[in-house]
Amino acid sequence: MSTVNENTVLVRRLDVTARVTDQVAALSDRSEGGILLETLIGRYVLDRDAREVWLNIDGRRSVGETVSAIVEATGLREDEVAEPVNGLCARLLEHGLVEVVAPAGANVA
Repeated sequence: MSTVNENTVLVRRLDVTARVTDQVAALSDRSEGGILLETLIGRYVLDRDAREVWLNIDGRRSVGETVSAIVEATGLREDEVAEPVNGLCARLLEHGLVEVVAPAGANVA
């Protein structure tokens, strides 16, 4: 199992469908402005804050760059953002909603 750190680059899995939660608001108390992620085996509702992280996961940016983007967008301090973003990215990876991008030229076994 892969671990997540500030240099990890993640990409959203192609088999994950994302919908705005206005269509499914009954699934979460904090769904306003969030996003529903669906796979063949599960549904996951991300709140508004987690949605911003999800939108920054693009296969090009590292987790550290995502933290910086969230800091810039919210005006929060990096020490307030880094742990929650790292934790969310680890959970997304654990649930199979994202995957680690292999660096260019890396041998993938």
